[in-house]
Amino acid sequence: MMMEIGSWMIIILLFLLAPSVIALILCLILIQKKSYKKLIKKQIYAGFWFRLLAGLVDWIILAIISIILAFIPVIGWILGIFVYWLYYAIQHSSSKKATIGMRACDIIIVDENHNKIGFWRATGNYFVSSLSWFFFIGFFMIAFTSKKQGFHNFISRTLCIKPK
Repeated sequence: MMMEIGSWMIIILLFLLAPSVIALILCLILIQKKSYKKLIKKQIYAGFWFRLLAGLVDWIILAIISIILAFIPVIGWILGIFVYWLYYAIQHSSSKKATIGMRACDIIIVDENHNKIGFWRATGNYFVSSLSWFFFIGFFMIAFTSKKQGFHNFISRTLCIKPK
């Protein structure tokens, strides 16, 4: 019996959302809830527009990489998934605490105590951010929350800060 096109779309959507949902569950279970450390006077939370600009810079870089990978049939698409994930996870958990776009906007990502986040927390932040894209409201939250956190930042308990 053949499945209808609608059924295939649901299966594909569930397959694409599975890593994000798993990351969401793991972040909620594994990341201990600690109170947030206050910012020092020379820091502010990175707001929506700065983060949007940083995201645009990162998107341009990844778009160029994606165009190059598009010339490799099938494997290029699979590699693209890993490139996107590793681009964010490795840079967020590096000593720079930021992607290239974030560095251009002088933004860093930290945990509740303003320490560098680890690779697995950065991975959780990346995959949960795709839920923010899916529901879109997750990114608009940045403009309206006191610590300028999106949905993915709430779940992974991270902050994006910049100097005044």
